[in-house]
Amino acid sequence: MENLKPNSRYYFKVQAKNTFGLGPISDTFTYITESDDPLLIERPPGGEPIWIPFSFKYNPTHSVCKGSQFVKRTWYKKFVGIVLCNSLRYKIFMGDGLKDTFYSIGDSSGYGEDHCQFVDSYLAGRTGPHSLSSLLPTSQGFFRSYRQEPVRFGPIGRNTPNHFVGWYECGIPIPGKW
Repeated sequence: MENLKPNSRYYFKVQAKNTFGLGPISDTFTYITESDDPLLIERPPGGEPIWIPFSFKYNPTHSVCKGSQFVKRTWYKKFVGIVLCNSLRYKIFMGDGLKDTFYSIGDSSGYGEDHCQFVDSYLAGRTGPHSLSSLLPTSQGFFRSYRQEPVRFGPIGRNTPNHFVGWYECGIPIPGKW
């Protein structure tokens, strides 16, 4: 579900349908969206993140995207920041707080295809040219090796095993339907 209203409670029931007919109706599932104020740290129980327009600090040389910026909180207790090229291509950054600098995310076993997890996609995304991190000087950023692994902070880019790219395509439009 996309484009749900902030600070709202939704109720869902699911019923499967196949060639044999309809299955049983599920129990009611309650879903509470989080606040549209990105400065509120706590989510309501069962709340899920939504993208909030928010201008954050980042190194623009790490991104080929120069459009609108959005943020959301993650279960990593960090913020994910997005700079749009368009609604389906964007640069993913990560930061500890909204007033802090957001950093690129390096990948030590690929080129960030699994970083689409940070925008709630389960796809192995497409990424921009792999040469970006070898063209720029070594810098600080977050990095990891595989999906679900917590991120660490340290050197990324040239002369490190932690490569990063200038854009991602994860199959998820941001900020929502287009």
